[in-house]
Amino acid sequence: MKSVRPRRGITSLHQHQVKDRRLGEDLCAGSNALLSEVTTRGTLHGSVDTRLSPIYDENVHARIWRTALTGPPTLFDDDGWPQYTQGAHNNTPPSDTEPGVYVSTAADGWTAGFFPDSLWQLYHRRRDLQSELAFKSEPTLEDWLATAQDWTDPLIANRNLTNTHDIGFLAKPFQSALRFNRETRWLPVLGQMSYNLASRFVPTAGVIRSWDTDNSSYSSRGSHEDSVLVIIDNMMNLALLMQSAVEYTHNDRLREIAASHANRTRDNHFRPDGSSYHVCDYSGSTGDVYLCRTAQGLSDNSTWARGQAWAIYGFAEIYSLTKDPSYLETAMRAANYFIEHLPQDGLPFWDFDAPYIPNVAPRDSSAATIAASGLMLLQQQIDSCGRAAGAQNYTDAATRLLRSATELALAGEIGFEDIDQAKPGASLGAVTEIDTPANTTVSSGFESILMHGTANNNPNAGDGRSYDTGLVYGDYYLIEASNRLLEIARDRKYEK
Repeated sequence: MKSVRPRRGITSLHQHQVKDRRLGEDLCAGSNALLSEVTTRGTLHGSVDTRLSPIYDENVHARIWRTALTGPPTLFDDDGWPQYTQGAHNNTPPSDTEPGVYVSTAADGWTAGFFPDSLWQLYHRRRDLQSELAFKSEPTLEDWLATAQDWTDPLIANRNLTNTHDIGFLAKPFQSALRFNRETRWLPVLGQMSYNLASRFVPTAGVIRSWDTDNSSYSSRGSHEDSVLVIIDNMMNLALLMQSAVEYTHNDRLREIAASHANRTRDNHFRPDGSSYHVCDYSGSTGDVYLCRTAQGLSDNSTWARGQAWAIYGFAEIYSLTKDPSYLETAMRAANYFIEHLPQDGLPFWDFDAPYIPNVAPRDSSAATIAASGLMLLQQQIDSCGRAAGAQNYTDAATRLLRSATELALAGEIGFEDIDQAKPGASLGAVTEIDTPANTTVSSGFESILMHGTANNNPNAGDGRSYDTGLVYGDYYLIEASNRLLEIARDRKYEK
């Protein structure tokens, strides 16, 4: 296969905009046209939209607590960290797991940090954002804290992990413990994890290797012997390097690695319309791009919904840490594409090029919540440049995504008094399908908060194919996004 040079169109756009920008001009300047492309409307008015009340209801808190009582795993357990719920559309279902109940992963599985960090996010909510709104029979603030710590501690097993790029995801509970409880004992761990992630950097390609190449699966197959595979998801791990350079290790080389990876992703992972490729295959010898393709989307030329959500969030986050205007531009273009390609009911199908057939084609509720949190982060960055009026459009889009997720995918209501403290798993189990409606008693035993997530529906996924399921990261970003909305409302109230 002939080697091709990296696409230059987007790079030229960035270079032109930066070149023409005067010294001292606001870093956000030049983005008005992008903001005008967003068509959603509405206002926050310093408070949370009442239609979003389900994301703050007892059901959300009780579901997380019910799962928490089934653990925590112990150090070096082979599994125990929630990953996805068992269902009819998992190609390799464990024989001992009931439908609607979490299938677990080991501590080094890429999703292992999301449930512990969900506990930290609810602790933060109760302590800092909604301390006056505790529910009847809800655990105390001290209980939330102790449980978050108990679920986080065993992940110390990942301290020396180097065989994955998802170290940033796995570090999240430690970062939250540091942020919300000043647990400085995790500083050396976070420093080591950042160095482990940096060890996957391939200087000739300027990127952090995502998947190690082999022929064991469609996803990890490289086109050449020197292939270096990079997935759009990997943008989500760069914050660990940036934060380490500032706080954990004070090693500026980590910042340089993160910036190099972000630049290469910005230049090569996007089409002119702002849509993204899932995978780019680089030459480890020359840095050229062999090809870009999908792994979990519909086809090589389609736009995988969750990948587009990762792009929004990842570039908004890297902008927040660098103030490089090209990252803001990239985040906005990705956001505009995502918003403009949503179905009428607002809940994305698993791929933006998949057939839009309600109650037949799989949705991805996790793409909605990841994008919602990323859109609010994006709005906060534009707000920080004094352009809140334009940024409001992204908040509106985010709240629409959260409403759609709860209206179409929220599992049936439960309360703390419904949980058997001695046998928390006794009430777990629910048979659901693509057309199962939200918030009915049929899904009360469903373990995760949201139904209708898609892990991987690529036709070539084989045993890895899994859709119409509950995803632990979909729940995590629902909680994070709803907390972010409370923070935005609080900050605007104080600004008045």
